[in-house]
Amino acid sequence: MKLLALLGLFVAGAVHAQTHVLQYTPPTNVFQSSLGPGESYSFNGMNAQVQVYPFRPFTGDIAQAFQRTLLRDWISPMSQEENVAGPPSFGRAKFPGADLVITASFNENRVGLARPRMRMLIIAGNEAAIVDASAGTPQSWQQAVPHLNQMASTMRVEATRPPTPINAQAGHAVAGLYMGIKPKYMATMVNVTGSGYWQNAAHYYLFSADGRVYRAYDELATPGGRFDFDAAERRDAMNTGHYTVDGGKLHITLNRNSPEKIVADVPKDGTLVIQSVSYTKQ
Repeated sequence: MKLLALLGLFVAGAVHAQTHVLQYTPPTNVFQSSLGPGESYSFNGMNAQVQVYPFRPFTGDIAQAFQRTLLRDWISPMSQEENVAGPPSFGRAKFPGADLVITASFNENRVGLARPRMRMLIIAGNEAAIVDASAGTPQSWQQAVPHLNQMASTMRVEATRPPTPINAQAGHAVAGLYMGIKPKYMATMVNVTGSGYWQNAAHYYLFSADGRVYRAYDELATPGGRFDFDAAERRDAMNTGHYTVDGGKLHITLNRNSPEKIVADVPKDGTLVIQSVSYTKQ
């Protein structure tokens, strides 16, 4: 199982006092999409994709949870498996910096068609990341395997110190409301797991000068030029957080209960690019 062995390269380590970044070169025959969290790549000429979900803290026995549920709720809604055809095949992989790496190979049964998937859980300290590769048909999976192997061979993990707190100059340079167009997941009223579709919608990021951030679809009102970040965090913690600028990069952390981390280039000439979506300062 060459793919199983090489997918073990999708690994990063983490400890409480530092952060880790997974560096890799995506395959040349893919395009990056903005669907869901993390980094998503779809292959040209074949019905296959791979998603890399960043590290996030966990509590409890996550290895046991993965073997029981495949951590399906960590996967973006449109990419979640509907049904698993038979028990998954679990394996182990090793990579420097990871405490434990568990792989799961399984077939998703969608409307009677077998869709091959390989999911990997990477555990380091009290954080975990997931890499999820899938294909629409066994034929597409076979086509994708060499490209996934090549991608895996470029992987490396870099441990860095936590970013420094925001300073006044950097905060004022970033502060403002930015708007872009991003696919929005629209659930249907049909009671079928995984039912829904993506639709382009206005998407906003609002940054305060003192390091607060909030994001929202469709509209983001700032009456009188003011916005209550504390109230936003109470009603929508998932999309509220903090940011800083360090090393020429914008570091965003959302959702204090289950942190989502985003790293992007700092805005330039009123334009900010986050996960391949271009946002314009309003």
